[in-house]
Amino acid sequence: LKKMEVTLMITMNNPQNFTLKLNHVYPVKRERVFAAWTKPELIEQWWGPQGYTTKIVEMNVEVQGNYKFIMRSPNGIDHIVFGQYLEILPSEKLVFTWQWEQQTDFPITIVTVDFLEIDGKTEVIVTHSNLPNEDEAKNHTNGWTSFLEEKLTSFFQ
Repeated sequence: LKKMEVTLMITMNNPQNFTLKLNHVYPVKRERVFAAWTKPELIEQWWGPQGYTTKIVEMNVEVQGNYKFIMRSPNGIDHIVFGQYLEILPSEKLVFTWQWEQQTDFPITIVTVDFLEIDGKTEVIVTHSNLPNEDEAKNHTNGWTSFLEEKLTSFFQ
């Protein structure tokens, strides 16, 4: 299987608002990729950076539905992310808020995931906006890159 590249762009909207954008192409139909993002039993198999495990505490995939995931690092530290689904277009788009439970100073950020069908393959575009500074944009870029390049790629093999 040919290694597929993730392209990345970080944009500074203003000094307190950064947006990152990554994309990756998977050799499966977009309905299958969308399901991997919206079914708890599937998301637990790939969500999180390489080496992390994820436990779904709550996942109500409907507009204004909430989610809460516990991502456990290889050294046993829990990172809890939670939010609310804002927009759901089946097999096309997911938009949800993103907050870290342990970081009370971390703002509510927005993640948009677009699913584009290209010749039987699926391009996933993740846009994470409203990040508070460049360091957080870089940290989240590293995390999302690992999600998309390593974990989700392995999930579809």
